Amino acid sequence: MRHQTGVTLISLLVGLVIAMLCVIALLSSYRVVVKSGVESRIATSHDTQLQRGLTTAQMFLQNAGFGLSGSNHLQTSTIDVNSQNLSALLWRYKTGTSTFCQGLVDLKSSDNKKRQLVLLQGTQDSSSTSCDETTNLSALTWKVQSTLATLEDFSDDQTNPVQINFTQSSSSCTPYGAGTVDASVQHPLILISAKTSTQHIAGLATVEIPVCVVNITV
Repeated sequence: MRHQTGVTLISLLVGLVIAMLCVIALLSSYRVVVKSGVESRIATSHDTQLQRGLTTAQMFLQNAGFGLSGSNHLQTSTIDVNSQNLSALLWRYKTGTSTFCQGLVDLKSSDNKKRQLVLLQGTQDSSSTSCDETTNLSALTWKVQSTLATLEDFSDDQTNPVQINFTQSSSSCTPYGAGTVDASVQHPLILISAKTSTQHIAGLATVEIPVCVVNITV
């Protein structure tokens, strides 16, 4: 009489363990792929927002000093915006008989998880009285006019630090580096510094974007 052969309980358990290990490996691989995809989309969104925001900011900034005489129509100052005390770039210009005051600042979002590059509007007081040609820009009341870019927090400790900074100097320059430079004339030169997602993650230096404000001579 021949002995019957079949599947033993031990072989079933071994097969089950092997199958579970395979499933765990697949789930781990899937998790890595999904995490990588999400991080890639976040980084792409950050870089797109940053590029678009900085391009728009440069266009607004070129209005500084238009229709006005003198050199006191552009400055970097510390102001209060949305209960935050931050360094901002402020300017004014005139169209017809109306004077407008605007600015740029990097402030934290309401949930303190992201940063926002915003365009500011300056008025004489909280009643939205239009600004004038002489009042010190830092003495105006400033509020958010529009959001130009929303940026991700790539800091290791998630402290959501300022990502965009403005530095003001003077130089013989031309807008966007185009045209012939007149060495005898000095204009305000604004350096906007910021980082792409790759620069944040890799700890690389910031990119500096020069903006020559030709409507003002210093």
